[in-house]
Amino acid sequence: MTLYKDIKNIKSERDFFIERFDPVNLTEEEIISTSKNINLQSIRVHKYLTHTGMLGKVVTAKFLSSINLNENTKFYELEKTQIQSIIKYCKS
Repeated sequence: MTLYKDIKNIKSERDFFIERFDPVNLTEEEIISTSKNINLQSIRVHKYLTHTGMLGKVVTAKFLSSINLNENTKFYELEKTQIQSIIKYCKS
């Protein structure tokens, strides 16, 4: 029964993280800590950026492609320069 409870808590943490996305306040530290968090690091970057509807799916996919990422890239796969590019993209 504890496994079910653990899975439910992890899903809840992931959903909360995705729902509170704010492109204006996104920081490099937030992305780095996400990439190190065992419960969040496997979230797809494209899903995170587009789930709330603040950023368009097609435009975001094209942007990710321009920095050598794709729609299936996960947080733990990001490099520092890509993180900085994502921050600039979200703020523009």
